[in-house]
Amino acid sequence: MTFNNPLFIFVYLPITLLGFALLGRFGRRPAIGWLALASIAFYAKWKLSFVFLLLASIAVNFTFSHLIARAKPRPRLQHWFLIAGVAANLGLLCFFKYLFPSLAFLHAHGLLRHDFGAVILPLGISFFTFTQLAYLIDLKQGQAEPQSLTSFALFVTFFPHLVAGPILHHKEIMPQFSEERRYGLRADDFALGLTWFILGLFKKVMIADFIAPYASALYSAPHAAGLFAAWQGAVFYMLQLYFDFSGYSDMALGLARMFSIRFPYNFNSPFKAPNIIDFWQRWHMTLSRYLTLYLYTPISLALTRRRVLRGGSIGKKALATIGGFLSLIAFPTLVTMFLAGVWHGAGMQFLVFGLIHGAYLCINHAWRIWIPADSRLNRLLPKPICVLITFVSVTVAFVFFRAASLADALTVTAALFGRHGLGAALAPAPLLLLAALLASIWLLPNTQEILGQSQSHRDESAWSLLPRLRWQPNLLWGSATAAAFLLSLVYTNAASVFLYFQF
Repeated sequence: MTFNNPLFIFVYLPITLLGFALLGRFGRRPAIGWLALASIAFYAKWKLSFVFLLLASIAVNFTFSHLIARAKPRPRLQHWFLIAGVAANLGLLCFFKYLFPSLAFLHAHGLLRHDFGAVILPLGISFFTFTQLAYLIDLKQGQAEPQSLTSFALFVTFFPHLVAGPILHHKEIMPQFSEERRYGLRADDFALGLTWFILGLFKKVMIADFIAPYASALYSAPHAAGLFAAWQGAVFYMLQLYFDFSGYSDMALGLARMFSIRFPYNFNSPFKAPNIIDFWQRWHMTLSRYLTLYLYTPISLALTRRRVLRGGSIGKKALATIGGFLSLIAFPTLVTMFLAGVWHGAGMQFLVFGLIHGAYLCINHAWRIWIPADSRLNRLLPKPICVLITFVSVTVAFVFFRAASLADALTVTAALFGRHGLGAALAPAPLLLLAALLASIWLLPNTQEILGQSQSHRDESAWSLLPRLRWQPNLLWGSATAAAFLLSLVYTNAASVFLYFQF
């Protein structure tokens, strides 16, 4: 059951909202208990057997959280409890996500005689595993508090984020479940959340699903593409992924806001980024935050301490040396992005995807260190050119994200660089569609800006379109939203899932 499924929209969501509104009159515990049960029921609709896996994961992590909290006076025992909790989570993730693809890879290359087959990947396993891992780590470090079973279960299972994020941090979500407030539906939050949800639904159904065949044409027959067809298919896939992920993120934030829960933003116009560092601060923002907090920062701190113990310097001058840059920036960046690639999948193409982005980030950091901001070279690269360079670079890297195998990814990449010839001329209609979608991305405000929920402050005096498009709970916006909703319902495909559901 996806967010764009009529069963979700007309049956599940109204029942969940009604139950929350009625039980909220009796206080916090009935309201959050209802949301936890409803979220588990939402997950059960996918595959009932995996509910037991989800509940087991919650039970194990809840137990470890209390063991870690009670062992606070004994740091060594607390440390081992954390190690056991981390091992249990990573073991579960590795079994379902990486073991069988790895065995299949070895079998395909003649290193194993027996074909072990495959296992169905539980939906959202990466998201609910990483969410609980972060909580255990922060609990060990004294940055989190033990929770009741109901609060913890809701934190993990709350249906708007359960299967594809955002990756929630306990500090930003658990206080909202525990604060003493009136539980129930608030008219202002509900109106905003419903509009947010419908805008996301429109992006998913009317744009992402509509252009999906143009992208699939390339990746279903990668060897047949010339230069023109390869670029058309690759850019169409980036746009499909953009509107699919943006649409999902909008729908998740909107659903949470209907219950007066504020989610962290996970998507903020990444194709407007003028460099790859800024891109990753805008694309899958909660994943970037997670990787920074729990991978990059610990690795970087460990290397910094090691360098200090050896008598090395760690200041700006040290970073400007080859050795300092490689050890303090390049190494932790490449390791982090390699693991980011592993997080997305077990195929070799995902590893290459992560390493390419790691290399991009290293180049960007090196540019910032060795090319002064006021240099002539930087002045020769105005922001629109930088945005275009970043977009093209990201498009090439995401070929490895989309391709079914490393061989297919390399074939498409070769076509992008003209190794397979120019190919046939492109039809004008798809090109006009590409131009229109890119213009909408680069020139129009994003959803949170339109809804007045942006965390940044745009200079509206220099760009007068935003105030005219800003959402208001009035008849005009209500009519436009209703039209977008009805149009999305007409063209929705209940079988169409969000692209990030596979992770």
